[in-house]
Amino acid sequence: MLLLAGSPLAAQTRIELAERLYERAAIAAQIAPIPAQFAQGLDEYRGKVPDEAIATLADAGRKSFAEEALRGEIVADIARKMTAEDITRTLDWLDGLAGRRVTLAEASGAASMGTEAMRAWLEGEKQKAPRPERDGMIAELIRGTRAVEIGAGFIEATSLGIAVGVDATQPVEKRIGFAGLRARMRVAMPPERLRADVAAMLPPMYGYVYREVSDADLAAYVRFSASPLGQRYSEALAGALVGALARASVRVGEKMPTVPERKRI
Repeated sequence: MLLLAGSPLAAQTRIELAERLYERAAIAAQIAPIPAQFAQGLDEYRGKVPDEAIATLADAGRKSFAEEALRGEIVADIARKMTAEDITRTLDWLDGLAGRRVTLAEASGAASMGTEAMRAWLEGEKQKAPRPERDGMIAELIRGTRAVEIGAGFIEATSLGIAVGVDATQPVEKRIGFAGLRARMRVAMPPERLRADVAAMLPPMYGYVYREVSDADLAAYVRFSASPLGQRYSEALAGALVGALARASVRVGEKMPTVPERKRI
């Protein structure tokens, strides 16, 4: 405590520390692809919804899920959920050599997710001998970082955002509304089944993201994530991300132009 009190970090507010954590954890790079992925999700509606409405919906999604729109909410939520001491200690780990290397891998992996390079790597891995120890560390990391909950939250938020936006293109009297849309989504995409699907998708994706991270660095990351501090950090970050994405899905509908109620004759 005496060391902390005498450090430059002691003078920073919790929000300022959370801002620094946001930067050091490369959260911006990891959420930056979301608007483009939202736009891709609109493809199934082409031909069913007017092109003009699709363009408006894509713009609403781009603005609602933009990194700059999510950043403030995520930072504020992290500051509420974590103590200044926990944020500082997490920064200490992220600023270490292993922390820097895994963060760089996460930022790079997020930028190349779904690309031809990733597909080629995944195909190449099928020809290689199994690596049970490495696979075990990946599985532990997925559990420790609450990756399934974050991944499911992303899918639920973007899917709901698209549904909310499409619903907003309807006349008022024909709209289902947010609560009704969410209920329908949970029937079509039950939370338990979605999380099982995400859990099955994540191991190869994580293998790709951390493909250039050494076993030693990956083991260090697993140990940090499994520690009490790492668990508090992962819980705070998962909650902040999922909460911000859920609120963004609501904003999609709010950004859509109002369709007047049809007059009855």
